[in-house]
Amino acid sequence: MEKDVVASREPVTKVLAGYSNSEFQAMIGNFRYDTMLVGGDVSLFANTRMALFLHTAIVSPSKSYVPLPYEPNTEIGKIEAETAYGKLSLDDFVTSPKSFIQAFIVAHKGKVVYECYPGMKSTDSHFWASTAKPIAGILIEQLIDEGRIDFNKTYGEYVPDFRDTAWENIKIIDLLNMASGLNITENDATRNDPTSLATRLFCSEFGFLDPVTNKLETSRFIMKLATKEIDPGKRFDYSSMITQSLVILAEEVLNQRFSDAVNERVFSHMSLDGDMQFHLSTGDHLEGLHGLVSSRLRNLMHFGMLYTPSWNKISDKKVVSDAALYRIRKELPSHEAFMAGSDGPRFTAALNDYVISNNHQWDDIFPDGDMFKLGFMGQGLYVSPDRDLVISYFSTNPDTNPGQGYMRPIAKSGLFD
Repeated sequence: MEKDVVASREPVTKVLAGYSNSEFQAMIGNFRYDTMLVGGDVSLFANTRMALFLHTAIVSPSKSYVPLPYEPNTEIGKIEAETAYGKLSLDDFVTSPKSFIQAFIVAHKGKVVYECYPGMKSTDSHFWASTAKPIAGILIEQLIDEGRIDFNKTYGEYVPDFRDTAWENIKIIDLLNMASGLNITENDATRNDPTSLATRLFCSEFGFLDPVTNKLETSRFIMKLATKEIDPGKRFDYSSMITQSLVILAEEVLNQRFSDAVNERVFSHMSLDGDMQFHLSTGDHLEGLHGLVSSRLRNLMHFGMLYTPSWNKISDKKVVSDAALYRIRKELPSHEAFMAGSDGPRFTAALNDYVISNNHQWDDIFPDGDMFKLGFMGQGLYVSPDRDLVISYFSTNPDTNPGQGYMRPIAKSGLFD
């Protein structure tokens, strides 16, 4: 099935060309768990139309949108990187039909210096996938700053209905760092295993019957089935379920819906280019902050700018404190724990540079303090606080690595020092 979908792939320019009514109806009819996640035609259609398929909480701009100055630097497009198709300049890569890049943007010191939309309109809202995970992280950081969460305390101390489960005694810091020790790892094998907890979570969110119980389950029900594999903190095991545990944690501490809380604490202070869309799980209407978020590309870029000195160009409040930024960039898990699982080596190879570790819902922290977050099907958010640089992009690709290889060459090009 997956090979058939990929083999019949439309180019990303199909989004610009549009869909006839019959094509639209066919895409709606073909939307399933497997077709959505394969990176093919249905994925391309759905990635800019996720609100058609899921209940969605809309966070509308609280302030008038003021676009950042646009000062393009043609040298950025000349930066080269090794790709699966040979060594290519950024310009050649993003416009190649093989890359399936839909949009790419670079901001430096509060100015947009590179921007292109080969596979979507600038006004389209696109699926963030896992680049959304730091949104959950940012609320936890704020609650740590306020003394309302101690990351050395356990999940059960804050979330009563997860007591007497395998989550109860896991420290918050180990959840932030994706080192739960539970059997909830997310990778190609678990995504293709209908009985894995990762697959069962995604099915429940998209409104499909659980492959095991044949019922529409809730996120909480599936999460509580997790069992311990190893001690927490020993190994980086990527899991969207962990990010959902942080959403539940924030809602428990604040006694507030996550979308309301994140609007009040983050997005209401920002200059937003259109709405933020927070898509809800079908089973229990929990905001899917592990990835079920959509917006225009500039909003992803603006979110990244919250971690840079130019935060005040897009926000009236410093929502990422200096203390939080220090924790993210400097108080790192060990490199050994990062490399002990399957994803540490894979992320390092895709970025083609040394990575110290993941941390606080970011996939990669580099020796210079730069941060990167990958999203499934090829979304990306790269932040260099010291260079005051943000790179973000959207794509629809079964290979999750299409833009990653350009992150470090762009940052280390000398153009932003």
